Amino acid sequence: MLNAYCEKVERLLATKLVASDDCDINGKVRYEKEKGLWFEASLPPEEVIAEFLMAFRFFYLKKEKTFFLRTLNILRKHIANADARSHFDRLKQRWENGLFSSAMSIQLNGEPMTTSLLLDLWLNAHYFHSDEDKSDKLKELNEAFSDEFSKYMMLDGAFEAVKAVFSVYDTIKDMVKARASNP
Repeated sequence: MLNAYCEKVERLLATKLVASDDCDINGKVRYEKEKGLWFEASLPPEEVIAEFLMAFRFFYLKKEKTFFLRTLNILRKHIANADARSHFDRLKQRWENGLFSSAMSIQLNGEPMTTSLLLDLWLNAHYFHSDEDKSDKLKELNEAFSDEFSKYMMLDGAFEAVKAVFSVYDTIKDMVKARASNP
C-alpha cells in the first residue's frame, strides 16, 4: 500500500500544476464603494486543473487504497514515537482544514465553505460526475462568488491538502525505496 501511495504522489508531483512555476493560482476579494464587493481569481488552463484533480483523486476518494486519511491512520498505528504521532495529527488537521490555511473563513447561507465541501461539489458536479443536487449547489456557489473564485477556493483547499500528502511522502519515500530494493 505504501508503494502505491508513493507512486501516486510521484504522479501528482509530475502534474503541470505542481511541477511548473507557470501555473499559478490566486484569488482576490475586492471592494469599492461604488461597485460593492466582488471576487476575482486567476487560474491556469482547464486541462491543467483537470490533470491535477485526476492525480489528486487517489488521495481524496475514500475507496482508494491510497486515500490520505487511511494511509495516515495505518502509519500512526505503527509508530510509537509521540512526536511523530503528533506530526501526523497536525497533517490530519491540515488535510481537514485546508481552505485559506485557516487564515479566514467564508460562509454561504450559514454554511461554511470547507475544502471538503468545495471538492465534493466540484468533483461530483463538474469534473467526475453529474450529480444534479450537487450541480444545483455548485451553481448557487458560483453565482455567489463567481465560477473562477469558487474554483480557486477548491484548488486552494486541495493545494493545502496536497502539502500534507507530500509531507507523508517525504517521511516514507526512503523507507519504501529501501524496502523495494531489498525484498
